[in-house]
Amino acid sequence: MQKKVIGISLGDPAGIGPEILLKGFPSIAGMEHTSPLVIGDIPVIEKNFRYGRYPLNVVRKRYEVKKGYLNIYNTGVITGKDFPAGEDSAICGKASFLYVEKAIELWKKKEIDGLVTLPISKKAWHLAGFRYSGHTELLADRLKAKSYAMLMLAESLRVILATTHIPLKDVSETLSPRLLVEKATLGYEFLKKAGIKRPVIGISGLNPHSGEDGVIGSEEKEIIIPALKTLNKKGIICEGPIPADAIFKKAIEGKIDMVIAMYHDQGMIPLKTFYFDKLVNCTIGMKIVRTSPGHGTGFDIAYKGKADPSSFIEAYKMALSLIPY
Repeated sequence: MQKKVIGISLGDPAGIGPEILLKGFPSIAGMEHTSPLVIGDIPVIEKNFRYGRYPLNVVRKRYEVKKGYLNIYNTGVITGKDFPAGEDSAICGKASFLYVEKAIELWKKKEIDGLVTLPISKKAWHLAGFRYSGHTELLADRLKAKSYAMLMLAESLRVILATTHIPLKDVSETLSPRLLVEKATLGYEFLKKAGIKRPVIGISGLNPHSGEDGVIGSEEKEIIIPALKTLNKKGIICEGPIPADAIFKKAIEGKIDMVIAMYHDQGMIPLKTFYFDKLVNCTIGMKIVRTSPGHGTGFDIAYKGKADPSSFIEAYKMALSLIPY
């Protein structure tokens, strides 16, 4: 069986990404049929050696990857240990952006088979002049992906965010029957590949009580219900609109296999409240396998030894499981 090389973009050097990498490294390095390859900078790793010290192996090609080493593609963006920690900065924004760009390039050249992205700061990207709202949007642009979705996974819960990193005031005008059909179709395909023979997808309402038949908003009648009708005609079994305050209970009880949340916090609040250390972000609909821990840069705890690598380890496991042999 061919060994799978999974790239790990180091994330914002000012955040907890390097710490969770080093804390989680023994777990991922010990997995069978895989070797991790970090895309980042050696000084950032060395500044975090207090969380785990491993022999480094500088790599340019996959055949140079060695077991028993922390393999790293050194980009040369951060050249010393005096970069800012625990705050946004242009230099760390530039570094974290270029780590992802290099990872994409390596994947295109088949030097890596999949990608785990450690947390970045959108503000830092903007300070560095890169106007993307996150990893998903950058990957979609570089890979020319037209149809994709942000899927959050935690134990048996699977949640697609219909809209992601946009202001709440823009959600209603961004939603459309076509968008919901696209996201639910991607979710259905994911569930089928996961071995669920007859998936059932729950689609959340947008308004309180799913609009009360138009009394508390019209989006359910004008957007969500038409999407449901289209999906069911396609043979994709969907229920909804289910009130947002009830849909997660149905998912936990196993009555639905996936939730489509209308906006970011509708899906993320319950997930981060109860599954923070197990949450994985998975991009679906693109050719690349990409996962990430389901948390941010953690600037408030960066370089304090408090970060938990559990979500990162789960993200690595998920990436490995999604790469075909």
